[in-house]
Amino acid sequence: MRWHWPILARPPVPQLGEPGAFGVRRKHDTHSGVDLYCETGEPVFAVEDGQIVRIEQFTGEAVGSPWWLPTWAILIEGLTGVVVYGELHEPTVLTRERVRAGDALGRVTRVLPYAKPRPHTMLHLELYAAGTRTSAWWRDSRPELLLDPTPFLLKAQ
Repeated sequence: MRWHWPILARPPVPQLGEPGAFGVRRKHDTHSGVDLYCETGEPVFAVEDGQIVRIEQFTGEAVGSPWWLPTWAILIEGLTGVVVYGELHEPTVLTRERVRAGDALGRVTRVLPYAKPRPHTMLHLELYAAGTRTSAWWRDSRPELLLDPTPFLLKAQ
């Protein structure tokens, strides 16, 4: 399966042990996706053809993470599974809409309200097995349907 790169910027894909890598243990959870650091307002594009199965609030006070600014996630089911595009400002697509690889989905927004030694803005990308309809935080044991998107991103890069 060939993925298209999801943002205009081409930051390196973080590897195990680096901030933003899949599976990195953090203070309160284990990272469930890959963070592609970029500029605020960077457009986000579909990595493959698929159908939007859900749009949900991803971070912020309303979903139990008041230490982050409010952002949105788009879940798109395609041949690889369900790709979650997280930390978007306002999605420009609708649930049940079909998209093609390279179609614009929205723009990345800043997620961190305070300075850290790494960027404040990123596309957070997760991958789940087909049929998944919500993203999940990984605290103790890895969710059964959660997959590592890193190999697909490395090939697309």
